Amino acid sequence: MNKTLAELCTSHGVEPTYEDVDQREHSIPESTLEALVDIFGISKPADRPPDGIPEALAEPAPPQCYVPPFLKQGRAWGVTCQVPALKSQESLGMGDFRDLASFCGLAAAEGADFVGVNPLHALFWSDPGRISPFSPSNRRFLNPLYLVPGWFECGWEFSPQQRAEAERLNAGELVNFAAAAQLKKAILRALFAHHGKIDLSSAAYEEFRRQGGEPLTAHATFEALSEEMTKRGFGAGWPSWPEEFQDHGSEAVQAFVRENQDAISFHLWLQFHADRQLARVQKMALDAGMRIGLYVDYAVGAAPDGSAAWSDPANTVPDLSVGAPPDTFSATGQDWGLAPLSPVEMAEHHGKPIADALGAAVRHAGAIRIDHAMSLGRLWLIPRGRSAMEGAYVRYPLTTLLRRVAEVSQETQSLVIGEDLGTVPEGFREVIMDRELHSYKVWFFEWDDGDPPEPAQWAKTAIACIGTHDTNTFAGWWTGDAIDLQLTLGRLSREGAAKGQIERNAERAALRRRLGGKGADVESASLAVHRQLANSPCRLAALQIEDALCLTNQVNVPGTLDEYPNWRRRLPVPLERLGRHRSFNRHCAVFRARRPR
Repeated sequence: MNKTLAELCTSHGVEPTYEDVDQREHSIPESTLEALVDIFGISKPADRPPDGIPEALAEPAPPQCYVPPFLKQGRAWGVTCQVPALKSQESLGMGDFRDLASFCGLAAAEGADFVGVNPLHALFWSDPGRISPFSPSNRRFLNPLYLVPGWFECGWEFSPQQRAEAERLNAGELVNFAAAAQLKKAILRALFAHHGKIDLSSAAYEEFRRQGGEPLTAHATFEALSEEMTKRGFGAGWPSWPEEFQDHGSEAVQAFVRENQDAISFHLWLQFHADRQLARVQKMALDAGMRIGLYVDYAVGAAPDGSAAWSDPANTVPDLSVGAPPDTFSATGQDWGLAPLSPVEMAEHHGKPIADALGAAVRHAGAIRIDHAMSLGRLWLIPRGRSAMEGAYVRYPLTTLLRRVAEVSQETQSLVIGEDLGTVPEGFREVIMDRELHSYKVWFFEWDDGDPPEPAQWAKTAIACIGTHDTNTFAGWWTGDAIDLQLTLGRLSREGAAKGQIERNAERAALRRRLGGKGADVESASLAVHRQLANSPCRLAALQIEDALCLTNQVNVPGTLDEYPNWRRRLPVPLERLGRHRSFNRHCAVFRARRPR
């Protein structure tokens, strides 16, 4: 390897080698290092590389994230859900903020202290088919499709046609995002025409604009321009637009701004009301008795063709993609298709970009989950046009970012959870737990060579749960339906599926022994395992609504697109009946008895 190139990269935190999970060292291709040097504009060695795990550990008195007094020695629990999956008689084809508020009320009545939700980040207004909450256009702003027409101060009366369409969409087992968006957009445009000018002249709106600053205006400009471009036959993302519109600061864009103030104001107005309505949900959750309220999610990156990358390409780097190197789960590595925040900009601005984004995300919540929390210390970054195997680990200023996270946490008085799953650098978990940044304990990932997990041994500074949106549900695991799904998707042969079912039988038997013979059926086994979680020392414990209802279908199957209805499944139990659902009540009772307020 070119020694000068390697030294140049190392001084800026670009690692020329890496160790895999088996501690075998691999060299990064020189072409990858050269591409990263070019993308980051590196021309001379830095005075010192971004700090890593050892330096972070050495910090004598690290700043602490906020922990409410009742949790210092206490415990709490909550329920997690996907907002679009919620269903009520008032839904317009997908869950919205009113449904979320109702869900919070139901969970609070059962004794829960928080409700965890999928990322609420802004997606692509002009392309409702892009539905993954973990591939947002911009993490600083909200998805306006969660707005509730009935919560606008001017009120709203549905036409017979709109009500009929809502009822038709509500009857489906899957969310039809395109149709739901079409219905919601028509209503929101009518509301803006009827009441928008009054809102835009209010003191509250002016304060919202002031606080949002240039990033808010740029996001609204992107949305308006994206609408115009799709009308002209281009895509919703900026790389497909004519070249003169790809630069946020170009004269063509400025001319568009001057000529399309109403269109931009509409998207500013949407964000204004989304912010107000989310604040209303949090207030309703706290008023219902919750001590934490909303527990929101913060995605690890943004779509490279979205608002964030277009409006601030120095901070969100569209020429790079976040992923993972080859490992036992993927022999060719993983490319998640997300643009990262720039480690160079992070270092130069002392972590301000992530503080701004996290602060916006947790503005109306009591807790936040940082997806792939290892991104605070390093990320596997892949130059555009290369395979996941041709990436490299790039270090971020960990100590600086942890300090920023702690500052945001203290300022907003919000708990922080770091999703530390997958390949975790040695010492990382100790670093975050030392700062009261809670780790993740996922039951599915804690099995040890066929032996079931022992939640009683888990750390206090953690959140305990059965699985995540990317894993089997407990019922899917217990019944073996998850193995059948892998067979249906072509990921297992018939022989492999048969072997998997034999192994599952052995795992069920081992679990029954650990549970003292309990677990005659899905529900009783689920209750017994959740009882273990509730009894664990972990400050926080989460009950997935899919597990509370003993559903076998998981929310998302990573690596699939149209083969599986990712993010589209609606809950089979409407909110009007959820509070009387036997399995939901029994699962909540397990946590309420062991983690009372």
